[in-house]
Amino acid sequence: MENDNTLVQLVTAEVMRQLSQQSVVIHPQSTQPPYRALVIFTGGTIGLDQGLKEIQKIQDHAEVTVVLSEAAEKIIGMDKVKEQLGSHVPIVTTQASFPKRALQEADILIVPVLTQNTAAKLAYTLSDTMVSTLILQGLMRGIPVVAAYNAADPLDNWRVQSNMGKASPRLLQALQGNLQKLAGYGMRLVESASLAMESQKLLERNVKTSVQDIQGKEKKRILDATAIKALADSGSRSVSVCQGTIITPLARDTARDLGIQIVEERINK
Repeated sequence: MENDNTLVQLVTAEVMRQLSQQSVVIHPQSTQPPYRALVIFTGGTIGLDQGLKEIQKIQDHAEVTVVLSEAAEKIIGMDKVKEQLGSHVPIVTTQASFPKRALQEADILIVPVLTQNTAAKLAYTLSDTMVSTLILQGLMRGIPVVAAYNAADPLDNWRVQSNMGKASPRLLQALQGNLQKLAGYGMRLVESASLAMESQKLLERNVKTSVQDIQGKEKKRILDATAIKALADSGSRSVSVCQGTIITPLARDTARDLGIQIVEERINK
């Protein structure tokens, strides 16, 4: 009897080993991995302390990767970011290569301090810096982007109290027009104190629209980038999907970059 039990255990172990190396089939109720947030700091200081506090709250729900603009690296500094968010948080500076993979893996882009300079660049779709390029590419990929607009608002209380609220009507119109353009591009603009709450809402909404079923006359299965990232994290090298499954463009891009093969099964009639 003891030998029989030993044999069963050995066979079970071998079967489990082989299954772990085979393709994984996506099921409608797959477990969602932790969110990933790409947090982009510009060189602004209006609302910075509040913004850092909001990112601390977001860390309860998302893995954070920080990007520092050249100005942010000088004005804010890596030490302050590590002190507030933890030394374990990855930080990308302008000296590093473009964080393409971090962008593709991001569930949300967060800008704790949107400066007037960055708002102007984005309003006119200028991608001449890493920061503006990341944000514009995020918007074009359909990734939620939320930004605290205080530093870019010409009528912000701090500016008014510092005698910087005396701009001409035309200048006020231009600066506020930049923010209106960004909102029109799909960026969610919020006050610094609402950054964490609005980010969480966007994440939850994004999950609801990227779950496996679409409401309609027929329910169709969806393979999205989130599921691909989960497979890569689990060590899988391929995924099999049933005929009729909707594979999002971002899922295909993510699969290609992470080395995951998508096998589309065909049903023979």
